[in-house]
Amino acid sequence: MKSTSGVGIFSIVGRILKEFVKDKRTLVILLVLSLFAAGFDISIPVINQKLIDALIKSVVSGKPFTEWHLAAVALAVLSITLVGRSLVNAYGYRLFERATKLEDDFRDKGYEKYLNLDAFYYHSNSSGQVISRIERGGVGFYAIVHDIVGQNLVVPAIYFVAILAILTLKSPLIALIIFLPLPTYLFLVRGWSKEVYEIDRRAYDQFELASREQYDTAANVMAVKRFGQEDRELLSQRRIRIAAREIQYSAERLWNKMDMLQTCLAALGRAAVIITAGYLVITKEISIGEFTLFLSLQSMVYAPMFQLSVLFPRLRRNVARAERLFQVIDEPIRIFDPKKAIELAPLGRNILFERVWFRYRENTPMILKGIQVEIPKGAVTALVGRSGSGKSTFVNLLIRAYDPTTGRITFDGSDIRTVTQKSLRAQIAMVSQEIELFSRTIRENISYGRENATEEEIRQAAEMAFAEEFIDQLEKGYDAVVGERGLRLSGGQRQRIGIARAILRKPSVLILDEATNQLDTASEKMVHAAIDRVMRNQTSVIIAHRLSTVMHADQIIVLDHGNVEAIGGHEKLLQKSAIYKHLYDLQFAS
Repeated sequence: MKSTSGVGIFSIVGRILKEFVKDKRTLVILLVLSLFAAGFDISIPVINQKLIDALIKSVVSGKPFTEWHLAAVALAVLSITLVGRSLVNAYGYRLFERATKLEDDFRDKGYEKYLNLDAFYYHSNSSGQVISRIERGGVGFYAIVHDIVGQNLVVPAIYFVAILAILTLKSPLIALIIFLPLPTYLFLVRGWSKEVYEIDRRAYDQFELASREQYDTAANVMAVKRFGQEDRELLSQRRIRIAAREIQYSAERLWNKMDMLQTCLAALGRAAVIITAGYLVITKEISIGEFTLFLSLQSMVYAPMFQLSVLFPRLRRNVARAERLFQVIDEPIRIFDPKKAIELAPLGRNILFERVWFRYRENTPMILKGIQVEIPKGAVTALVGRSGSGKSTFVNLLIRAYDPTTGRITFDGSDIRTVTQKSLRAQIAMVSQEIELFSRTIRENISYGRENATEEEIRQAAEMAFAEEFIDQLEKGYDAVVGERGLRLSGGQRQRIGIARAILRKPSVLILDEATNQLDTASEKMVHAAIDRVMRNQTSVIIAHRLSTVMHADQIIVLDHGNVEAIGGHEKLLQKSAIYKHLYDLQFAS
């Protein structure tokens, strides 16, 4: 994490507050509540001053100050205190409500942006890191709006101005004595808070390292046990935490320095006020009631001002969190729908790759080079080739995870860049090598992407994928939760849930990316039979390293370093394609 500069702080806080003030009604209500609350709060020391002066005058003059007078003053103080506290609570509730809504809005913006970004971003950034940025950024937004600005800047500023006005009117000398040390204090605290922030940042990095290692260890805990490395992992955690604590201890020592500075300034200020105001009492320039008023107002000014030693580091820390969330929100969307995007109808004729070239970034090698192929409706098209030949990239372009660098891909003549992404992907179902399952029930995982499916349709899809047998054996059946990434199921079971999900979707195009890798031979044959039956008269694209799974495809496309080496049926390619013949010989040599 980079250090957040002063300019960066003001820019980010300004951007947050710009959103905050859009709700004009709430802003006015908060301002009115804070002004009245401050007025009621500050009136208490003023009333005390008047009471003390009245009591002294009564004693000196012999004029009685009756119990009714005392009761009236006490009732007034009680009423003002209760009303003032009610206003403070109302202000706090309104501020909390607005701050939490703003926090949720920005979290939603970050999450929405993340869901709409392209595969480039997903491959370049850890999903855990991005979600952490969204969560921590939301916390940062709340802290900036509610804790820092709302409670510890705006309200103290109102008190500061009001008390300065009162003191200036009553005694400019006392006002000068109280406020004179504050600029020096703010200057020192600002410098020290930057140092504290840098120390906290280093400590945060260490704790983040500890968390990352813990997550890594937890994800591979069985490997730790198999290799007997429990002591090593525990020792590694302890070392990281010790290093983090040592950094924290240096911050704590700096906090102690700031605390001593605050204590000294408060004590010196109080002593100066006592001496000066006391002298003014002796010379009869002010009353004893005003003496107590000055001491009370000094405390009311110093208490929130001394919170700035905590406030500045917190502001920097939370601005850094908000900045990382803004980085997600501001990430440009590369794959987007044009303004006049059309809805894609179910496939009627064919899919065409028309002179498609593709590379991931500028100044990097082309992954696909001039691909010119047709995928007819209802045909089974297989993609084969060595690892790195471009098979997965071919499919990713088909679902528009990326856009071609040059050339175009069409569905029935419509460039897929001119249709809505939602309608394009509604026509496609994909079963990949690693099935993406959510930690939800089997029913929810099968119906994912078609939430309005009936129970009968879900069970039929499971039966067609040969998943019903193992589902019925589970204690909760279709209501069984599959666990994180489906780890409570075997690899073959996960594959069959994924296939059932694709069957239920009833797509125009079915993509199988090494979809039967995790199945035993018997299950593979059953699943292929089910897929062939269900997907009859629909376009299918199959990626496979094992030629046994694609030998009966209507056409086989052989890719080699991003080029189409050959297209044809199995028998034709054995004669025509050196790469296909080589792969066949390797797999069927026995």
